[in-house]
Amino acid sequence: MKAGKFGFFLGSGLLFLILLALLELNQNTVWGLVLFLVVSVLFWLLHHRAYRSRKRGLRGLLWFAWLALFCVVVYISWPPVQAVPAVQGKNGGLTAVVSVAQGDVQGVCSRDGEIEIFAGIPYAAPPVGENRFRAPQPPESWDGVLAADHFGPMSMQPRNSRIVDSLVQIALYHDYKITPKDDYVEAVSEDSLYLNIWKPVTEEADLPVLVYIHGGSLQTGQTWYADHSGEGLARKGVIV
Repeated sequence: MKAGKFGFFLGSGLLFLILLALLELNQNTVWGLVLFLVVSVLFWLLHHRAYRSRKRGLRGLLWFAWLALFCVVVYISWPPVQAVPAVQGKNGGLTAVVSVAQGDVQGVCSRDGEIEIFAGIPYAAPPVGENRFRAPQPPESWDGVLAADHFGPMSMQPRNSRIVDSLVQIALYHDYKITPKDDYVEAVSEDSLYLNIWKPVTEEADLPVLVYIHGGSLQTGQTWYADHSGEGLARKGVIV
């Protein structure tokens, strides 16, 4: 009896950790992880009672119910689609308002306040509807101040699952972080003609300007990859 009970808790405990890891790698929301923990505790308690009463059929049903509820938790806590913030975590404050031809723009500062970042500024009209397959049209003007604190959507492209992307981050880029701040799916859209600017906080004029278009063989790629960030060059006095 004791050996069987130990085997159950060892096996279910290992399976619980695997399923919990899948929820994290898939970037499911935090409340989904908490809900699965509650479901798992109830499963262990009910299974313990069924074990004491020696009801094999009930124990098998509990296993099935536990795994079925895991699938339900995955579905209802699926990560939402969101824009990627220009600064991960707490930023260093807002920039001054800058006026361009289409209106006013305000970006955010890096966490140390040394770099100003203006993300998601439209440089052409959205290529949708009548503009689809046309040459780029001038961007439309806007009222008020445009908050340039999030990157625009990535262009339409095939995507891996969140689990695959997380494993790639772990294996190749070594930059995967367990944090509730990235529990979302990055937006993908035809409306992806947006410009991002990194500039040093300085009174110096006539700084060099570098314009960079990210790679991806015209099939993949997005502007918020760490490898595409202009922050490093901005710290050396270049506007990117």
